[in-house]
Amino acid sequence: MVGYPVGLFKSVKSGNISELIARQIKSAILNGTMKPGDRLPPERDMAEQFQTSRVSVREALKRLEAAGLLTIKRGSGVYASGINSKPMTDSLSSILKIQKTSIHELIEARIIFEPHIVRLATERITPEDFQELDNNIAEASRIIRSNVSASSINIEFHSIIARATHNLVIALTMENMFNVTKEWFLERSGDSKKMMKLSRQSILYHKRILEALRERNSQKVYELMLKHTLLIKEHQHTLK
Repeated sequence: MVGYPVGLFKSVKSGNISELIARQIKSAILNGTMKPGDRLPPERDMAEQFQTSRVSVREALKRLEAAGLLTIKRGSGVYASGINSKPMTDSLSSILKIQKTSIHELIEARIIFEPHIVRLATERITPEDFQELDNNIAEASRIIRSNVSASSINIEFHSIIARATHNLVIALTMENMFNVTKEWFLERSGDSKKMMKLSRQSILYHKRILEALRERNSQKVYELMLKHTLLIKEHQHTLK
């Protein structure tokens, strides 16, 4: 969309003004009236449309930015965002830390979910998904040859498989879990020998999983992913 939509919003006269403004903008984004990359009206124009103060508009915009629905660029404007899982990841990470949830529980969830996810991906994976997985393994292998842990790239392999289900709920849910897992491994990157061992073993499993995906062998990929995630669980205990 060039510029911004005119007359998109209605006046707000009572209640929690900034919350009501945020709801209207959020609704316009979620129902597709505003697409990712669309620019919102200037703050002054929105204040006129909502018939409220610029302070209330500013509060609503900051709230939606924190939720990942808007991107505020200084000197440029406010834009509707695409899919942004970072706020969800930050929230999940904070909840896990506050509740003193262990990485063991997170990996336990992965053991339950991922074998079923890869089996679904077997039915829906596309040539483009295969290319992403090929590129991922090649990149991880290159990093390993440099004697550096490829944990983040290896975790991304699992994200690609989740996206290969072409189910947005699965893809976003797992993306958040994987992002928290990346944070946990990053905090333990000092134990290089153990991280390297896990990286090498992960690549071997990833190659076998990719081969089974190409064969469209749903039972084989299920079993391989189950063994792989159980192996990750074993290594997790050694990295505390």
